Order: sequence, then structure tokens, then C-alpha cells
Amino acid sequence: MFELVRGSGLRDAYVEIICTRGLPAPGSRDPHSCENRFLAFAIPFVWIANDALRERGLNLLISRQQRIPPESVDPKIKNYHWLDMVMGLFEAYDKGADTAVFVDAAGNLVEGPGFNVFARHGDTVITPARGVLEGVTRETILELLAKQDLQLTQGPLSAAAAHAADEVFITSTAGGVMPVTRIAGQEVGTGRPGALTAKLNDAYWALHDDPGFSVAIDY
Repeated sequence: MFELVRGSGLRDAYVEIICTRGLPAPGSRDPHSCENRFLAFAIPFVWIANDALRERGLNLLISRQQRIPPESVDPKIKNYHWLDMVMGLFEAYDKGADTAVFVDAAGNLVEGPGFNVFARHGDTVITPARGVLEGVTRETILELLAKQDLQLTQGPLSAAAAHAADEVFITSTAGGVMPVTRIAGQEVGTGRPGALTAKLNDAYWALHDDPGFSVAIDY
């Protein structure tokens, strides 16, 4: 990875590694005969939300598209079964939203295209725990929240609870902690990025400068 970043010359990069099953032997459909493939690349950093969106907050659509259930594809394994997510993004853009979050069979929020979702109600913060990728940034925010004088709940988050929240934010490697100030055009809380969201965002990015969580690249 270090050689890859060094070779790219990028100082603000997004690095990804991908392992695929590969192709089976010619004329075969037997996955046992596949030769696995490993890919790695570095590209300019990709933001889920640009500067303006992170400043004012995102308009999030709760998609009618159901996320592929974990009984079918385990989302804890990072994968590219994204047809449901792509369909939801089209729905969001068609309705003037910035992105979408998907629901499970019971109508509870799960995750979005590359991000996890959190909602604060008073002193309680809720984040979905089932049917989601347990992202690295999500885990970091859980650790930061554990240091706050708040009650943290990992469990079902209904659409009604999200609409009624004091704050909603999403987390992703491609953006850190990003405020959601509208859901389907309706204001969340005060309609402005919340204090907890801002505090977590500052703490998250500060970790990138912590020698315990970073390694210098010799360009």
C-alpha cells in the first residue's frame, strides 16, 4: 500500500484493495477452478458530500428500495452487490435528494451507499446494528461516542424516529461525519448541522493527525 501511494504521488488519496473470485477454467462453471484476483489502486480522495453539502447538511431520502437482506448477502463482508443501492440513488436524485438510505423488510433504516446512519434523540444516540456494513468509520464514531455522556443504542431505527430526531448524521471513510439536515426535504431538528455532529467530526479528523493512527509516506 505504501508503495502504491508513493508511486501515485497523491497527497490526498483514496486507497482501495479488492479481492475477487476470478474466472473459472475455460468452459467451466465450477467456482473451485477459479483463479483469484487481487487489485489495488489509489485515486484522488472521493467525497460523498462536497464542501457545501458538509457545511449546510445533506437532504437524505429514505428510499422505498429494500436493502438486500443479510440472509441473502452478509453486508458485514464488504461487497459490491450494489444494484439496490444504485436504484436508490436514482430515486434520490430524481426526487432532488443528495443521497438515500435504505430500509429492511420491517421498514427500519439500515445503511446507504457507502455510509452508516446515526440519529440523536436527546441524550440517546441510535444506529442500526443489523443489515449493515460495520464500517471502520462507524466503529471509530462508536468509540468516540462511548466517551460522551450519552446513551448509545445499536438497534432498530424507524423512519419516524429519524424524522423526529434532534440530529441525524452519516459516517463514511469517504467523508468522515456528515450532517443530515433534511429528510425528504423536511428539516431535521433545527434544520442546521447539530453540535454533536460537529464535535464528532472534529474529533474524527483530529485522529488522522495522531501518530498512533497514521503512518507517514516517504514521497
